[in-house]
Amino acid sequence: MRFFKWAGGLILILILGVAIILGTMRLGWWNPSYEQVKTEYATPPSEFIQVGDISVHIRDEGEGPVIIMLHSSMANLRQWDDWADLLKKDYRVIRFDWAPYGLTIDPNPPTGMPGAVQLLEAVVAQKQLETFTLVGSSSGATVSVLYASAHPEKVRALALSALPLKAPPPTDFSQLTWGLIWVHQNLIPNYNSRLYYKQAMSELYGKPERLTPEVVDWYYKTNTIPGGYARVRAYYEANKQAVWATGAGDYAAKVQAPILLQWGDRDPVLPIDMATDAVKQFSGTDVTLVHYPDTGHYPMLENNVETGADLKAFLVKVHANEAGQ
Repeated sequence: MRFFKWAGGLILILILGVAIILGTMRLGWWNPSYEQVKTEYATPPSEFIQVGDISVHIRDEGEGPVIIMLHSSMANLRQWDDWADLLKKDYRVIRFDWAPYGLTIDPNPPTGMPGAVQLLEAVVAQKQLETFTLVGSSSGATVSVLYASAHPEKVRALALSALPLKAPPPTDFSQLTWGLIWVHQNLIPNYNSRLYYKQAMSELYGKPERLTPEVVDWYYKTNTIPGGYARVRAYYEANKQAVWATGAGDYAAKVQAPILLQWGDRDPVLPIDMATDAVKQFSGTDVTLVHYPDTGHYPMLENNVETGADLKAFLVKVHANEAGQ
C-alpha cells in the first residue's frame, strides 16, 4: 500500500511539474526578448536600414560584382555565413532578413512572398544597385524567381537551392518530430523548445551529425522572439493564396538569366523529383543542376565547402569578362 501511495505521489509531482513547465512556456516566460536576440546576433557587420516603415536587418560586405542572398523560411541572414565568407573576397555580398523572419521588423500585415519581393525591390532601390546575382534557398529561392521574372534587366544570374515552384508536400519527419510539432502547435503555440529545433533540424540534414550547436542556437533564439509565431502563421496563410494557389511555374518560364540549381538529394521537404520538374519549368533559360547525394535541405549549412566551391565556379563563369575575375 505504501508503495502505491509513494508511486501515486511521484506521478502527481511529475504531472504538476510538466504542467508548470508547459504553462510557463505558454505564458512566454521562456521566450528571449527581441533586444536580447538583437544584441547577440546583430553584431558587426550587421546594420539596420529603414525601408519605408520596415526596419531591415542587413549585412553588406566586400567589393565587386553584387550578390544578393535570400534565406529560407524560418531562417535568417546567418544561414549564409559560410558562403558569404567565401564570396566577399571577390564580390559585394548583401544579405538581409525578410519578414516575418529574423530581426527585420515589418509592422504591416504579411502578404506572403510578394511582400518579400517588394522588400527586395526597395532594398535594391535604396542601395542603388544596377545588376546582381540572386542566391536563394527554399522559399528564398522562390522569391528570387518571382523577382527575376519581373526584373530581367536587373538579374544577371540565379543560384538556387531546394527550390519549390509549387506547394511542398508534407515533410517526411519521424513520429518523434511530428509529436513535438503537435505539442507545440496545440499546447504551447507561442514557443518551440530548443529540443524541437535540434530534432527537426537534424532530420532536415542528410547527415544529422553535421548539425552544429551554433546553428541550433540561432534557429531557436531568432524564431522564439515574442510574437514571432503569430507573424509566421499569418505569412503562411497569406502565401497560400498569393503563390501556392497556382504555383510559381509561370514565373519560372519568364526567367531569362542563367541558373545554377543545387539540390540535396536527402531533402525530406522537397523530394528529388521536384528538381527535375523545376528544370523543365525554366523554359526560357539554361539551368545547371547539381545533385549532392548525401545532403539535405540546407546545402550551405551542411555541405558548405563542396556546395560553396560549385557556387563560386558558377559565379566566375557569370563574370568571366569582368576585370579581376
